[in-house]
Amino acid sequence: MGRILTVASQKGGVGKTTTTLNLGFSLSRLGSRVLLIDGDPQGGIAIASNLKKRTQQGLVDVLQGRCAAADIVMTTKDQALSIVGIGHPAPEEVFALEDAARDGRLGRLIREMAEGFDYLLIDAPAGIGGLVAALLEVSDGAILVAVPRMLSLKSLPSFFALTQWVRENRHAGLGLEGVVLTMTDESSEAENALRNEFRGSLPDEIFFRTQIPADQLFETASNRAIPVAMLSGGQRAAKPYLDLALELKEREVLHSKEGADDDATVGLF
Repeated sequence: MGRILTVASQKGGVGKTTTTLNLGFSLSRLGSRVLLIDGDPQGGIAIASNLKKRTQQGLVDVLQGRCAAADIVMTTKDQALSIVGIGHPAPEEVFALEDAARDGRLGRLIREMAEGFDYLLIDAPAGIGGLVAALLEVSDGAILVAVPRMLSLKSLPSFFALTQWVRENRHAGLGLEGVVLTMTDESSEAENALRNEFRGSLPDEIFFRTQIPADQLFETASNRAIPVAMLSGGQRAAKPYLDLALELKEREVLHSKEGADDDATVGLF
């Protein structure tokens, strides 16, 4: 089963769905089998990828017994990336989705869908509600997206507290992969000062080294419902997400070495 990572944010409008789509696409370019799952009732990933061209069904349809899990996995034409939408839940089905999160059915479905993939990235709703907690409970790690603004950065501790609560009460294996800053502007002195202040008050490993600069091309790609790398001339804007994918893999390697037992090492052969 692949690694399940929830991409989350305490506040909306910080590039969470953009990060899920473009990070997932970058991981697929590196040879990983990647599945993106829409965990937000608003259906951000389905909109960002124009999934409705392929299907209107999603997680809620499986949970309501209207189709099988295999029916909602849509694979891109180059076979590199697969996407699952939330569906088009009626208001009462949103409550049913939350019930499925609470009783574990949603988590079991997500684990089932992770089979055959190297990574499963979940685009979570903004905030720290019960649905987010349930998604974290089924995840191996969380990637937190924030912008270098006071309100966004000040919200980080409450999300850290949620991950700690899930780790202590529901899923001890949950890790915090890191915080990725998006929509950055390195020419802004005020932004740099704020970013340095928060970086100085938290352990170095909390923040990814890679930052995602603000770029109009992301809006253009969003309007066309594609990863920014697929735009003509979009490679420059896409490179930070490729760097983020590489840094994520680097962190995984380092963490695996930290847990290795030297006494059990007997050589390459």
